[in-house]
Amino acid sequence: MPIHSSSRAWHHTLLFRVIFLALLHECKASSARIAFVNFSPDELSLFWQNSREADQLVEVGSVLPYEAKHMESFVGHTFHFQAGDLAGSVIVEQDNQIFAVGPSELLVQCSTTEGDIHAHIMPEWSPYGAARFLHLVGMTYFDGCALNRVVPQFLTQFGIGADYAMRTKWRMNRIPDDPQLGIPFEPGFLSYAGSGVDSRSTQVFIVMPGTRQSQLDFFGTNPWETPFGYVEEEDLTVVADWYSYGDMPPRGEGPDPQKIFEEDGYGYLKDQFPKMSYIESCTIVGAIEEENEL
Repeated sequence: MPIHSSSRAWHHTLLFRVIFLALLHECKASSARIAFVNFSPDELSLFWQNSREADQLVEVGSVLPYEAKHMESFVGHTFHFQAGDLAGSVIVEQDNQIFAVGPSELLVQCSTTEGDIHAHIMPEWSPYGAARFLHLVGMTYFDGCALNRVVPQFLTQFGIGADYAMRTKWRMNRIPDDPQLGIPFEPGFLSYAGSGVDSRSTQVFIVMPGTRQSQLDFFGTNPWETPFGYVEEEDLTVVADWYSYGDMPPRGEGPDPQKIFEEDGYGYLKDQFPKMSYIESCTIVGAIEEENEL
């Protein structure tokens, strides 16, 4: 039976739509949003490799130390990077991929009123969280910071900075949640306090010595609770010595975080919680393993 011209037109239109939708699906399937997080002390330069001319590199941006840059790319795309003496390349393998560039482990030393602690920061565990912590350490944000929520066999929480202007500025400067890698929590592990998806900013907690296994298993069930490092085991005696006023209201009679955020928040702590323990200073000692060249 002959096909009428109107039928041919409908057939061609349908075929065009099928091809168009297939190409659109392929394009969407291969697109990828990626991020580069710089753990080098030097500025990180990023270069896009031309897929048609492999020897042609185009600079597409830079990333300051302990900061992140988000980019739109596609699966199979090649990027090159350089930061000081560190150089390398990466290939995008999936959507929402995070490239942590620089040392795979860094050491931070914090002096507290009860003694020094040493924290190993692990960028690959939690790239955004690790970078934010190191950024705050580098700008002396934690110097003089109160250890305002000390609950034995549970956690110590800190991160409401001593400087009013600084803590106000950074309070709402939030970072995305990191992928959950299933790393089990242990005493001494560092993670962030939060209140919902992508809510992390400056408040950090350390898991206390003697925490029950049931509580250790519960840590990490919230999307913001990804460990980004740990305190050395021999320093947990210092952690255990931090003065505890109990949990925050209404769970306990410890300091109210909302009052600490106020302009005279540290006056409130001095007046009502005179035995409070404090971080005196924190410094980045440096990398303790070879740099991660991806």
